[in-house]
Amino acid sequence: MLTQLMNKDGLFYLAFALIIGITAFIIIPKLLYKKFLLYGLVFGGIADAIIANVCTITGIIRYNGFGAFGLIDTYSILTPITWTFAFMLFFYFLPVRKGFLIVYILGWSAINYSVGIVMQNLHLFSYLGIGLYIAPIIFIVWYSISAYVFRRYEQKIQLS
Repeated sequence: MLTQLMNKDGLFYLAFALIIGITAFIIIPKLLYKKFLLYGLVFGGIADAIIANVCTITGIIRYNGFGAFGLIDTYSILTPITWTFAFMLFFYFLPVRKGFLIVYILGWSAINYSVGIVMQNLHLFSYLGIGLYIAPIIFIVWYSISAYVFRRYEQKIQLS
């Protein structure tokens, strides 16, 4: 019955979410889960839902093959969950030094862009038109803003 509900593509989204989620919960100490889950949810899950829907509406990207995890046939409900876990890891390993931070943000942006290319090659996702060229910029801006807000807020907490 489960195989009738999901095609192989839907299982890919599920497996990817599980791998990233399990990795986050193995690496991040239990006492810090709540802190990084909140940041991950806001800057990963919620931000992804906004960015992906804007990019889908404007014709920059398109998701394909959600199986049972599709939402209104344009978005996978597992995608924001996966982004939440990914941003938990991003914030947990966020470097303090500015020089390292720039390389770190560029590295995470490149990894995410590469995942998009792999998903495109698997026909699970498509960059449309100029989306292929805009995506790296979106990732760099997204990670830069997230890191900036995280560091500023954490500094305020430490000062109080």
